Amino acid sequence: MQTKTLFLLPVLMGIMIANGQSKQDKLAAAMRTYHKYNMFDGAVLVAENGRIIYKGAFGMANREWNIPNTTDTKFMIGSVSKPLTAMLTLIQVQKGLIALDKTVAGYLPAFVGKPAGIVTIRQLLGHVSGMPNYDIIKDFFPRISRQYFERDDYIKTYIDSALAFTPGSKYNYSSWGYFTLGHILEKVTGKTYAQLMKEDIYDKLGMNNSGSYYHTQIVPKRATGYDYSLGGYTSSDFRDQSNTMGTGDIYTTVEDLFKFHLAITNNSLIDKELTKEMLTPGIKPADYGFGWFNKNFKYTSTDSVAANFHLGMTDGFISFALRIPSTNSFVVILCNSSPTDFFGITRTLVSTLYNKPVKVKQPMHKVVETLIGSKGATAAVDQYKKLKSDTANYYIDWISMNFIAEQLLQLKRYEDARIISENNAAEFPDRDLVMVTMGNIYLKLNRRDEAIICYKKALAIYPGYEEAKNRLKELESK
Repeated sequence: MQTKTLFLLPVLMGIMIANGQSKQDKLAAAMRTYHKYNMFDGAVLVAENGRIIYKGAFGMANREWNIPNTTDTKFMIGSVSKPLTAMLTLIQVQKGLIALDKTVAGYLPAFVGKPAGIVTIRQLLGHVSGMPNYDIIKDFFPRISRQYFERDDYIKTYIDSALAFTPGSKYNYSSWGYFTLGHILEKVTGKTYAQLMKEDIYDKLGMNNSGSYYHTQIVPKRATGYDYSLGGYTSSDFRDQSNTMGTGDIYTTVEDLFKFHLAITNNSLIDKELTKEMLTPGIKPADYGFGWFNKNFKYTSTDSVAANFHLGMTDGFISFALRIPSTNSFVVILCNSSPTDFFGITRTLVSTLYNKPVKVKQPMHKVVETLIGSKGATAAVDQYKKLKSDTANYYIDWISMNFIAEQLLQLKRYEDARIISENNAAEFPDRDLVMVTMGNIYLKLNRRDEAIICYKKALAIYPGYEEAKNRLKELESK
């Protein structure tokens, strides 16, 4: 069945959602279409004025056993854990156990004299600490991410890392910063992060289907994560969740996250003053507060709305949660097949909330994936060039196109990866990630000079890109 669906994909056209339908019917029709295009397997919930108006589930929770997803399936949510960690931290602030302007070294003696020792809790919450992210370690995923670590041992992997800038002066997303927050929470309270989260958030809100995951646990109704792979699916890679505490080890359901949204709206966990701080935009362009990006969400070419949102990505899972305070609306997608166009899907759902006409177009990267599998990368790029001008029926998501190149690189299909990535670099010359992927592919092909050019282009787009800096430093020192 899967093969047949994918074979027919190139002849499907964008589908217009009929205006005469109810909002609920329009939302359901849009999600059915995304699922048909192999763009969504998981659960979705949409609420307006504090009430759920639509929830649905699609695809398989477990493909080996043909077990379908349901609206109470539990999904890993990756970095959507960060809003929960931020809330847990602010609860301890409200209790008087943590002070926002006290330093890391003030809570964790191991950081005394270390670069990040001077960073404050406030700066950790807002990703303005200057602490790097794990991507500064070249082989982090194949080597470190699969290992089990005690908390103090994991901190040793980054405790000596230099700060990227003076704390508080710039924005730089750091999962290590949020792991540090989680470790501080454990030290201050004497409880594990999982236990504290359960007592201070889950139990109080009735989030009975949420918890911190470790791979030896048996968690009823937990989905398995998968990756789309060139016209089919593969099981996702393994990551030991001991090194994602505070940053991405939470599993939950769409309804539990809705309860969390309502708690923010109603100040059920923290007072109005702390809530205001949490949802105040930080340093531009990110506008990150404490655990949320707080900025306008653009849902059509001309319409936007003030929102709080966060993306989560972990092996085989993608999540996106968006709050619209002005209408007490909430949109969440929890997906167990990666990648997907999380922004595009959410834009469609929000557009429907605001009664805008919606047309779900066919994703170009699905056409490319299918053709790579059947006819090769060159034929896929040729078809891409023919179809890209048909914007009425096809749309292009640069993140998913880049993911195809990354997949080919991981599969050691270096020439195919080069063909796709060179097309991506020509199509999306202002995307730093595309340039880094291209550089990584050139490295595998021993095209050193071209790799250097790509890393330099990435840094010209975003000077703070640590992976590009480190790769360039390695190459230029040889």
